[in-house]
Amino acid sequence: MRIGIDGHHLNGKPQGSRTYLLGLIQQLARIAPDDRFFIYSFAPEETRRLFDAPSFTHRRVFPESARLRLPFVVPALEMRDRLSVFHSQYICPPLSLVPEIVTIHDILFETHPDLFMGAFSRRSVELIRRSARRARRVLTVSDFSRRALLERYRLPEDKVVTIHDAVDHARFHPMTGADERNRLGQVKKRYALEKPYVLSVGRLEPRKNLVRLIRAFRQARRKLDPGLELILVGQKDFRFAEIEEEIQSAPDGVRFLGPVPDEDLPALYNLARIFVFPSLVEGFGMPLLESMACGTPVVASRRGALPEVGGDAVAWVEPEDEEAIAVVITDLMTDTGRADHLRRAGLAKAQEFSWETAARQTLAVYHECA
Repeated sequence: MRIGIDGHHLNGKPQGSRTYLLGLIQQLARIAPDDRFFIYSFAPEETRRLFDAPSFTHRRVFPESARLRLPFVVPALEMRDRLSVFHSQYICPPLSLVPEIVTIHDILFETHPDLFMGAFSRRSVELIRRSARRARRVLTVSDFSRRALLERYRLPEDKVVTIHDAVDHARFHPMTGADERNRLGQVKKRYALEKPYVLSVGRLEPRKNLVRLIRAFRQARRKLDPGLELILVGQKDFRFAEIEEEIQSAPDGVRFLGPVPDEDLPALYNLARIFVFPSLVEGFGMPLLESMACGTPVVASRRGALPEVGGDAVAWVEPEDEEAIAVVITDLMTDTGRADHLRRAGLAKAQEFSWETAARQTLAVYHECA
């Protein structure tokens, strides 16, 4: 088979769509040596460094504007490379001579539009809807997102396939070896992590509920170590000003690190006392899974797909209840027995999510559609 993959997200900002491609393509290179893969990106020299496999061909796709790239350039590349199938995320080419497979991680912009004001244009939403209807298969990352796709877009049951996101266990795990302890020390020094801290990771936008988290943290901090910090890691996104205003109103104990290099993230999880993810809704929740894989106790909201990912391994809270979030943070910082239980349960739960499994399921869909 000759499989084309839209890899332009690999050249973009750190977010779930990029993590998805990294995990998926790395495993496809390993499990499918007899298939031929064509990775289309804005910077093929960069993707070649990421995936240097004999079965991979890296092509430059242009321009960055999807208005020209998708209807004209991508179909021409599909024909040139004689593809069997083409796999994209969210939006596929409007015209194609090969079967299209599209991954739509979620449609929260449809079901929770108030959380995405200014983030999605009407045109983008309409293109996603059309892509879901045109594609031979729609892949999504949780049963929660699958139900939403089936209900909102009225798609046939057999057209939408859940293939769970996963975690790279080679990167995200408890760091206990001598070299890993040295790595922890380096990261601790680089970010001046001299005090115990609560960690939150994700794009900084309204859906992540960070204003309430900051207020809850301040409540908990008054009852705990006054040196305790809340560390926020992630890319500034739309309506970040609301979060920044809350931080500046009382900055003591709250630090914003911004996006960090991929190689530093496992250490930041490992060094954290607890991880808090009070999102208002998620189509999957990759940071929750990464934290569990590192053995860090997790507090999260029982919303969207998060219960599907965390199961019984998470301390669940209602995201609008700042006092309840503060109580759970306080409890896990002081109750070592409960924290240890969540740590063990999280490690076990994270083992259920594997990129190899996701890649094998995706490869099966490719072969079904060709």
